[in-house]
Amino acid sequence: MVASVSALSSAGQAASYYEADDYYAEGGLAPSEWFGEAAGALGLDGEVDREQFAALLEGRVGDEQLGTARDGKVEHRPGWDITLSAPKSVSIMAEVAGDKRLIAAHGAAVKVALAHVENHMAATRVREGGEVQRQPTGNLAIATFRHATSRAQDPQLHTHAVVINATQDKDGKWRSLEPRAIYQLQKEIGAIYRQELAHGVAELGYRIEPGKDAMFEIAGVPDKVIEALSQRTAAIDARLAERGTSREEASAAEKQIAALDTREAKTHADIRELRADWRATADASGFDAGARDRLVAGAIGQARDIATAASPELLARHAVSFAAAKLAEREAVMSASTLARESGDFAFGKVGHGQISAAIAGAEQRGELVPRTFLDRRGAEFAGFTTPQAMETERTMLRLEAAGRGMAEPLASPLAAARTVERAARQSARLGYAWTDDQKRGATDLLTSRDRIAAVQGYAGTAKTTTVLATYAREAERHGLSVTALAPTASAATVLGEALSLRGDTVARHLLTPEGRNAGKNAVWIVDEASMLSAQDMAKLMASADKAGARLVLVGDMKQLGSVGAGAAFAQLQAGGMTTTRLAEVVRQTNAETREAVMASIEGHAGKALAALDRGGGKVIEGATPKERFVAMTQHYLSLSPAERTRTLVIEPSREGRDTLTGMIREHLSSRGELSRDRLQFAALEARGMTRAEAREAASYAIGDVVRFNRDYAAKDVRRGEALTVSGVDPERNRVALASRDGRAINWHPRQWGASKAEVFEPKPMDLRTGDRVQFTRNERDAGRINGLGGTVTGIDPSTGQATLKLANGREQRLDLTNPRDTHLRHAYVQTAHAAQGQTAERVLIHADSRSTNLVDQKMLYVALSRARGEAVVVTDDRDRLIRAITERAGEKQTAMAAAVPEVGKSKAMGAGLG
Repeated sequence: MVASVSALSSAGQAASYYEADDYYAEGGLAPSEWFGEAAGALGLDGEVDREQFAALLEGRVGDEQLGTARDGKVEHRPGWDITLSAPKSVSIMAEVAGDKRLIAAHGAAVKVALAHVENHMAATRVREGGEVQRQPTGNLAIATFRHATSRAQDPQLHTHAVVINATQDKDGKWRSLEPRAIYQLQKEIGAIYRQELAHGVAELGYRIEPGKDAMFEIAGVPDKVIEALSQRTAAIDARLAERGTSREEASAAEKQIAALDTREAKTHADIRELRADWRATADASGFDAGARDRLVAGAIGQARDIATAASPELLARHAVSFAAAKLAEREAVMSASTLARESGDFAFGKVGHGQISAAIAGAEQRGELVPRTFLDRRGAEFAGFTTPQAMETERTMLRLEAAGRGMAEPLASPLAAARTVERAARQSARLGYAWTDDQKRGATDLLTSRDRIAAVQGYAGTAKTTTVLATYAREAERHGLSVTALAPTASAATVLGEALSLRGDTVARHLLTPEGRNAGKNAVWIVDEASMLSAQDMAKLMASADKAGARLVLVGDMKQLGSVGAGAAFAQLQAGGMTTTRLAEVVRQTNAETREAVMASIEGHAGKALAALDRGGGKVIEGATPKERFVAMTQHYLSLSPAERTRTLVIEPSREGRDTLTGMIREHLSSRGELSRDRLQFAALEARGMTRAEAREAASYAIGDVVRFNRDYAAKDVRRGEALTVSGVDPERNRVALASRDGRAINWHPRQWGASKAEVFEPKPMDLRTGDRVQFTRNERDAGRINGLGGTVTGIDPSTGQATLKLANGREQRLDLTNPRDTHLRHAYVQTAHAAQGQTAERVLIHADSRSTNLVDQKMLYVALSRARGEAVVVTDDRDRLIRAITERAGEKQTAMAAAVPEVGKSKAMGAGLG
């Protein structure tokens, strides 16, 4: 882990731990130094004095005693430990090979990271006007202690930065710290240290390359040596494996628990003896003194000759431009810290954090970035930015909607609409489905609307498609309008099209076709799942409809998961005054308690939702570890009959968790004989999901990736749809080498051509067994395949790579899994929440880890619960923690124009930005 943050338990323990580690340093005590403006204000400078350090940990600051008095005793938290650790290869070259320049580079990187903490995370709480608010202070007292070994006595260069729990407010009064930002931005602290250290190591003449855990390593230090001198890492990995997870999948809390579980007692050892042992281990691993000396000498020689092709200022400016473009595709408002981290990663090892910060400030001065408050997942405020392009997109969208008000002829008068709706409701009643008052009002509103753009806001399960939209579509066609069924995804478009007896199409494909652009004034485009459209896609759709003179009916639910792209267009349009009919009466659930749980989740009341499940809507299962929870889910799923499983939706929010749970389910199905013994192994192609900004940069690609272009490039010898494999990457020249299956070599410069027409996939090992449930992950319309369409494997031939599927629509497909075109597949036992949106099942089985900050929120819980007709089972780590987490995390996406949509769940916590 690059950076870890932990609270100190006691002043005595902290003072002892950080000062008594006399085995770390040559002279006895660990090298120490005070840092920060608060330290300066207290006259603290140079080495850390034991008595002064202990007093500050106890809250004795100047003439004041900080803390809370209870029963005659003062309760005061001593402070926090921010530990910054160098990559193993840096530690080896510093402590084993003896290049002390690396120790200085580590120290410099630590100071840059701590300056960022002080400038943007130091804060206290003050009461103003009867309200407690977070007040940034910008000053800290930090005692730093540099160590050279891990507890396992491996070489491990790291610094403990003990943040004293004291800061001066704007009036000069000493107060306790409010540490929330330090925890929330732990990743940013580590990123700044890592970027600064990489830059420093590169300036010393070493070549760096990517390593584990978002770190880097010095090129030339053998992996075998790194592994041999990493006993502590191996112990943590083993403990994580025992808990059913891994370093890649575990949360920060799980990693910290594993680190504490494997923590060895401190032992005292002479550093010279340790170095002798380390060098003997390195020698035995093929990295002897000669090899070490050559690497150091080569770096020293290289450092004299270093000449950057472009100035650091230009590199930093380009990095910020790239990072802003990348982030703006996903979020309308980006946090300043994330922008700095992404910029630093782009120019990794080439520029320092200070140059990145200066480039961001320059972009703001030039108007390329616009300051905007960023809200984190809990609603806390931080410094952030939007872009002028994002603001203009939203203005265009809102302007087009407003311009269409009152500009269309209604399809029916109020009286004629009422008669039409009653006829439709009677017909539905004869089939056993009674209309709700909401449905009747919604259909009437659409039929009598005079606006060119109208909306239907309906909760999941309000049957808006089969009632309101079907009636409107029939009447529109009866009046001579051409009706088009659209949705953001092919699967949703197909469902809408079938419900309206039309051919559904995706919004993206519709906008590319001539008939989509020139549909004429006698047309209406009905768009389902409109809440999943980004602001940019919504603006394009509205501009196209405006040009064609077509009406738009936008259908969706702003309470459900929003778009992957930036913005919250559907919600923003409603807030801006778009005519909207609302359906709130849910009819999907056949179980009253399940319906109650769904309605509670809509309002964000997780406690009420889980209580309703307890009363008969399902149940809540707790498990401390991911493995325990996945075992419980697997057992519950397998307890169902095969027929019941086909009507069950299993939801795991993360892709990694989805794949792990899928593997467990398939393993049990195989052992029970429900899947064949024989299996067909192949490389499935999984979309990389690059942004447009990433697609233009060669560094985004990896050898082995598969690229498919959506058009011919005859001059480049590229054919539409063929699979090309990345055989080489040259980031410096922004060049990607591609190889075709027939042996053609293609020199691709993605900034110059093709990036906007390319799809990029990563090969992932996969196997099929007869009986497996699978689904397609890419649209292949000429082959009858739709992204999300599922089926069952009815036969495999491992010798030829052939498989036969029986699809959910009753058709049969024969696949040649030696052909990349047929390998866009995944197992269909488990879905992410985004993939599940739009589906309906008799029962749902939901994994909701309260610590999954970015994936488990109000919207996810609502979407997951509302898929069920009858029963919903929630599996979580801790029921009470989940309730608190859902209450905090609204899951709302921000808009560039903050005034257009009310900001939900905001708290007074303005803080971290740039350093």
